[in-house]
Amino acid sequence: MPPTDLSRLRLPGWAIPTGPRAQSVPLHRIAVQTAWWRREIHGRGLPGQPPDRPALTRQEVWRHSADLHRGDTVFTLLWHALAWGSGSHLRQNARRLDSIAANPDRARDLLRAAAALAPADPVRAYTVLRPLRTEIAYLGPSFFTKFLYFAGGGAADHPCLILDRVVAAALRRECGWASLNPTGSWPARSYARYCGLLARWAGEHGVAADEIELRLFAGPSAEVVGRGDQGLEHADVGHRMAGLRE
Repeated sequence: MPPTDLSRLRLPGWAIPTGPRAQSVPLHRIAVQTAWWRREIHGRGLPGQPPDRPALTRQEVWRHSADLHRGDTVFTLLWHALAWGSGSHLRQNARRLDSIAANPDRARDLLRAAAALAPADPVRAYTVLRPLRTEIAYLGPSFFTKFLYFAGGGAADHPCLILDRVVAAALRRECGWASLNPTGSWPARSYARYCGLLARWAGEHGVAADEIELRLFAGPSAEVVGRGDQGLEHADVGHRMAGLRE
């Protein structure tokens, strides 16, 4: 299947944000498995601070985005992004932590490099963590794009956006991006096209791109605040489809 011509796609009416960003995106709250994260992170001797509260909003995760080039702050942001992104679904997280624990210095270098690029160059930031395949085992695009997004500290014009399977499925099903693989493992060019598409839609409607991402995640009839399934990374939202090129 040839790549979909994204210039022809229009944002569905239900996905156009209508209220102030301050009342939706920063307050998007997810219940997290705090005890699990603290036990598993400390048990492996991993650096950084795990979450210490039973739920996290995007705003609370953003608070850990400062000075990512110093000390273990990049791990603190990653743990909060993973916990928020996973919600009650902990599948593969033990393996993610094992992978990082096997070489935390390498993981720190990769995460710092990606975070430094995220405010200006989404494609290069993405490529640091997935040049051809995932650099940190079990930390794939559905989760590392959350890290890249939160590295922006909540800036409305931050160019890195969350692309996970829920959002990809909505783009295919509701928006006409027929060539987009809904199950993950997207190449950097697909991420570039995704960020560019949402940036165009944001400009057309006078909103921030992450407002649209949140609406796409929530779906046509869902409430956008308080959903706890942001972290789905399995076959619940579709199966791998032969012939897709991105």
